[in-house]
Amino acid sequence: MNAFSAEDLQRLARHGLVLFGGRLIHQAQPPVTDEQLAEVERRVGRPLPPALVRLWRVAYGGVLDYDLRVDYQGHIHPYSLRELFYPGSDGYNDLWGWLEHEQEWARQIAEEEGREWDGRLDFLPIGGFEYLERLYVCVEPGDYFGRVYAWSQGLPPAWAMRLHEDAFARVADDLEGLFAQLAYERDPLAEDADGSGLELLEALIPLEEGDAADQALAERVKACLGALVLDWQAALDTGSIAARPDLQRLALERAVEADDTALLERLEASGVELGQLIRGGVNGPVFARLLKRDAVQAWFAARGIAERQREDAQ
Repeated sequence: MNAFSAEDLQRLARHGLVLFGGRLIHQAQPPVTDEQLAEVERRVGRPLPPALVRLWRVAYGGVLDYDLRVDYQGHIHPYSLRELFYPGSDGYNDLWGWLEHEQEWARQIAEEEGREWDGRLDFLPIGGFEYLERLYVCVEPGDYFGRVYAWSQGLPPAWAMRLHEDAFARVADDLEGLFAQLAYERDPLAEDADGSGLELLEALIPLEEGDAADQALAERVKACLGALVLDWQAALDTGSIAARPDLQRLALERAVEADDTALLERLEASGVELGQLIRGGVNGPVFARLLKRDAVQAWFAARGIAERQREDAQ
């Protein structure tokens, strides 16, 4: 999605759409000013990583509408990365609110360790979803400076296939690396689409109602969004799915959801490991039991593929 001219980017920006790392941000806020950058650095107590500055020079906050999964030590978690925080945003907290939250935690940890907090943060929260997910950039100087980390809040045990303890994991070496992972697990352009991407398509409507150049640009953007679909079906058809664990997991999920034993047989013939963990720390047989998919449950049992799950998924 990088093959857009300066004029294209200007047209998109007029409708609150900006491009960073090959992905669109909608409801994009104006670029950060030097004064605003200095204020963030003052509150953090450290210089900011170059990739974060590059992002904020494009948009100092906004909304993302993609799918992302985070691997928390084998627990594959569908991660909600919706907000890019900024001062005055109307989410659960704005950027300043989350900074104050981190400062309070840092102060509390220092007290528990019997030392005085030096007023500097090691991690800067830059995005997430309400109070459940937060995305951090490491601002501590050293080998991890600029690396990106995800945090998710654990939910009560009654929530099957969800994290039951707070989790934290590195997800990318920098923000461009993170944005490169943003994709679609279901085609947002499909007639029956009901997942991520629909808000972004809605944001394109003013372009579609514009002049001929706007309309052509909207079509090009939609084609780029379609190219971000994780197409497990094509990989299965071409025989390449055995080299793509992410597509294997999606295909297994779809087979269980649809109670589709024929698809399971195709996956088996393609060399897919049918007992692997797929989502939420469980494998296909557990997922089938939870969804009450009798046909695939029986299919797994007939082949001796036992239930397997992480303790934190029970």
